[in-house]
Amino acid sequence: MSAQAAVAEVPAPAAPLQAAPDLPLDSIGELGVAVTTALVHAWNAVRERHPDVPEAIITMATGGRESSVKLAHFWRSKWAAREGEDRHHEVFVTAEALSGGAAKVIGSLVHEAAHGLCLTREIDDCSVSQYHNKHFKKAAAELGLVQREGVEPNDRKKYGYAFTDLGEEAKKVYADHIAALDAAIKATRRPDPLAIPTSRSRKKRDTAAASGNATGEGEVPPPRADKEDRNYTKAICACDPPTVIRVSPRTLDSRKILCGDCKTAFTQETAPADRRGSEDSDE
Repeated sequence: MSAQAAVAEVPAPAAPLQAAPDLPLDSIGELGVAVTTALVHAWNAVRERHPDVPEAIITMATGGRESSVKLAHFWRSKWAAREGEDRHHEVFVTAEALSGGAAKVIGSLVHEAAHGLCLTREIDDCSVSQYHNKHFKKAAAELGLVQREGVEPNDRKKYGYAFTDLGEEAKKVYADHIAALDAAIKATRRPDPLAIPTSRSRKKRDTAAASGNATGEGEVPPPRADKEDRNYTKAICACDPPTVIRVSPRTLDSRKILCGDCKTAFTQETAPADRRGSEDSDE
C-alpha cells in the first residue's frame, strides 16, 4: 500500500488594504511631519518680512489639560544644544488647534511671532498673569494682526490686547502658507473630554510662565467655566438589582452614561420617600 503525501492548498492572496482617498496608506505616519513642515515654512516667511522675529524650534503635540485654553505658545530658550551652550526658543502649537482651521493656526503663529519680536527688542509685552499690554498691541499690529471684535469687557480687562486675528492684508500676505497648511491637515486630534482646565492646571501654567518666560505664553484662556456641582446625586441603571453610581447633576444632564451590562443610560434615582411609597403600595 503506497503512502500518499497530503498537499495543502495554497491560500488565495489577501485583498489589498484600501486607503482613504488622497491619503496613501504609507503616509499616515508622516501626517504630523507635513503639518510641522508647513508651520516651519510659515514661521520663516514671517521672519523674512520681520527680521526681529527670532529663529525658533517649531513643535506640535497635544496640549493636555490646557488644550481647550491654549492654541500655541512662545517659550524662550526652552531648548539646549547637545554641544555648546546655545539655547533655542520654542514655538509650540497645540495639536487640537488644527480643528479650528489653517487660517486660525497661522494667526496663532503670527501672535507668537509678535512675542518673539518683543523678546528680541527687549520689550516687556506680557505679564505672568497673561495681560498683554500696549507694547504687545503695537508689535501685533506691526505683524499684521488686528484686535478681535466682541471680546467681553472683563476678558479685555484681565488679558489686555491678547485677543488677535489675522488682518485682511496679513491674510493676503500669508495666503499661500494658509493654503499649504490646509492641504497638510489630513486629520485633526480629537480633544480629550476629560481634559478640562482646573485651577491647579492654571496655577501650573502661570508658574511655568514665571520661571520660563514672562514674554508670551500664547493664546489666552476663555472665561472660566462654572465650577462643577459637588452635590453628587445617585443614578441607577436598568439592571435588577440596579447598579448605583454617584455623579453631579450637571454631568448626568449633559452626558449619556451607559451601563456596561444592561446598555441603558443611568438616570437619577427616585427620592427615598417615593420609593417607600411605592414599596408600601405593593404590600
